Amino acid sequence: MKTLEEIRATRNLFIEAEAPNDGMGGYYYDSISGKNLNFIFSYQLGWEHLSVSMPSKTPTWDQMCRMKDIFWNKDEACVEYHPKEEDYVNMHPHCLHIWKPTEEYLPTPPHILVGFKNEEEKQAFLQMANIFGVQINKWNYNKRDKGDKDER
Repeated sequence: MKTLEEIRATRNLFIEAEAPNDGMGGYYYDSISGKNLNFIFSYQLGWEHLSVSMPSKTPTWDQMCRMKDIFWNKDEACVEYHPKEEDYVNMHPHCLHIWKPTEEYLPTPPHILVGFKNEEEKQAFLQMANIFGVQINKWNYNKRDKGDKDER
């Protein structure tokens, strides 16, 4: 978590309420989208938690990334959970949440499970896999009708 002084100094961040030692709320004017992003940020019970909402639209991935960068440093990993359905709580239809535990390490998957950062990294990985005899997935895609193209 960034220091409270760093958070308070954020340009276009308007803190409308603050509770001593456990949180703040207000809005951030996102100059890129021209929208206000309402937020509640708390740090209690072993969690740092950020709620971000807009009145009639769910925040985008880019907006959530900008909000994450206000409250956490670039080298901190945070997560947006998809809880079990029985644990759903929906106080606002257009609200998303970012979480970070304060007492535990948050594991993150290796980025190569999504993709490689560049061609050099890809080639080095494939070379090591070959040296150690690791079989890399060779996906066999089912052919789809051209009419299904928009559903991908």
